[in-house]
Amino acid sequence: MTEASPLTLDRYLAATDRAVADKAALDDLLGLFAPDAVVQIDDTPVQGAAAIREFYQGFVAFHTATKHYWNTTVLPDGRQRVEWVCAARTIDGAVITVAGIEHAVIGPDGRIVELRNTFTRRPG
Repeated sequence: MTEASPLTLDRYLAATDRAVADKAALDDLLGLFAPDAVVQIDDTPVQGAAAIREFYQGFVAFHTATKHYWNTTVLPDGRQRVEWVCAARTIDGAVITVAGIEHAVIGPDGRIVELRNTFTRRPG
């Protein structure tokens, strides 16, 4: 029996939790993005490796722990869709929950070209 390898969005969410737990793992997370990728987690998109690095550095610096749970599917058009929830602790000690749905266009090399998030539960 052969197991399918994790989809890119599966690797993305797992890498996000690892990067928060161990800031040295941030490069693993960033390696999942194409050099000119676009990420839109909220209203303002960021594009390119430098902007994406800055965005995720801020994300991991703000959290001391995160734990995501998710279900990923591949849509008929080839995009990946992930419905996720997260419990987290922030640097000020607050405990928060957040949830959303992300859609990603994945390039031929398996890296994220475009990632767009819609919150179904805003952080709080």
